[in-house]
This record gives sequence, C-alpha cells and structure tokens, in this order.
Amino acid sequence: MGLGVAPPKQVEHRPLSICLQSSLGLLMPKEAVLELAQANAEGVTSSEVVKALGLQSYYAGGSKDYLSWTLLGLLMREGRMAKVDKKKHKALTR
Repeated sequence: MGLGVAPPKQVEHRPLSICLQSSLGLLMPKEAVLELAQANAEGVTSSEVVKALGLQSYYAGGSKDYLSWTLLGLLMREGRMAKVDKKKHKALTR
C-alpha cells in the first residue's frame, strides 16, 4: 500500500564530462578559500569567506551563502582545513 507520494525522479542521462566540469570548476574557489585561511592564522568564518571572495547568494529564496559552507566542507573532507571552534576554520597546510 503506497503513501500517495511518488519517489523523486532520477537523472537518467548524465554525461561524464559534466562531472569533470563540476570538479574542475570547484578547484579555483577551493584554493581561494584555502589561501584566505592561510593568510588569517586565527582562521576564517563562512561569513568572512563570503565577504572576502564576493560569494554572496543572489537567489530569491530564503537560504543564502551555502557555497562558502560547501567549499569549507570540501576542504575539511580533504584534510586541508579543520573547524577549530563553533565558527572558525583553519588551514592545515601552508
């Protein structure tokens, strides 16, 4: 017995080149965030990243500035940055 909710549609056709484009497109913004953190020994907040790199959201919805959080998260997953308190993130590499 179903709940009357259709499962989300999966993307059927995804060219491999778009995954490569997406990965390559994130390289420079990640490096810019890392360089900003390296220049600020006390660490950086997501808000500081947004302001310093001009990454403000221009979406009309209620959520904003998620790109900076994504970049910080990717750098932490790669072991290049670490969260050091509630808001600050520090570079682990120089």
